[in-house]
Amino acid sequence: MTHATMYWLHVLSPTHVGTGRGVGYIDLPIHRDKVTGWPLIPGSSFKGVWADHYRASERARTPGSELALAFGRASDHEAGTSNAGALIPTDARLICLPVRSVHGTFAWCTSSFVLQRLRRDLELAAEVGPPEAPSANDKAVLCAKGTKLVSSGRVFFEDLDFDAQVSAPASTWAERLASSVFPNDETWRRRFVERFAIVPEPIFDFLCEAGTEVITRVRIDDEHGTVKDGQLWTEEALPAETILAGMVICDRVFSRQPSDLKPDKLMNKYARDPLALQLGGKATVGRGRVQCVFSTPKVRP
Repeated sequence: MTHATMYWLHVLSPTHVGTGRGVGYIDLPIHRDKVTGWPLIPGSSFKGVWADHYRASERARTPGSELALAFGRASDHEAGTSNAGALIPTDARLICLPVRSVHGTFAWCTSSFVLQRLRRDLELAAEVGPPEAPSANDKAVLCAKGTKLVSSGRVFFEDLDFDAQVSAPASTWAERLASSVFPNDETWRRRFVERFAIVPEPIFDFLCEAGTEVITRVRIDDEHGTVKDGQLWTEEALPAETILAGMVICDRVFSRQPSDLKPDKLMNKYARDPLALQLGGKATVGRGRVQCVFSTPKVRP
């Protein structure tokens, strides 16, 4: 039996989970999926700050301890002291990208293919009744009932404009995502539904490429009050209000010694309560504040 749950990340401040120095016009780009080019947060990045939230330092992960069994323990060159962590997070993939809108301030934009992949993950996590993803529409933006994005049958995102359709599948998905990301906040659930939009696939690809936040930073010479030589650079970040999702899986506890610690106990202790985390770099300038919410852990065959 495998225990699984979804985890949802709501980005509260621009978040930079990078890949080192880039080769394009952005000096420090964010991590992106190799195939789609869409932004994501690697499971390893999430796992590190997740473990740190529970004070799972290397010193705290003593051999056979609960923290070591939950998050893993590296070898310290002594036989039988290392083990793999039982809690396995996947990459957090992009679900909704915030895009400036003439009406409604901004929209949480997604695409039909994003929802198709998410539906597959929800089924793997044993979620009950994930809705069918709507058919791709290359001519109109699909919005939920009660949307604040539409005026005279049109939506206006950045310098783009489209025909708009109020769609039953879009309404269903908006309600489902809102309840997952904001389970205890009726106000934000309503605001999410009002601003949810399913855009055409090519437009979503374009927004993922051009709709991230690019910040120019400098270092000032204290003596002259000017930019130090070579100390002007650009950083890319996921904009605030971005929503991502991944899975946490636990099918066994890896222990060299007999243990009564079961997967359900680990999931209920470490993958249930909401977490306030800091992901990625640039923490000292306020980057990377995210809210993490877990769905209720399920058991699947």
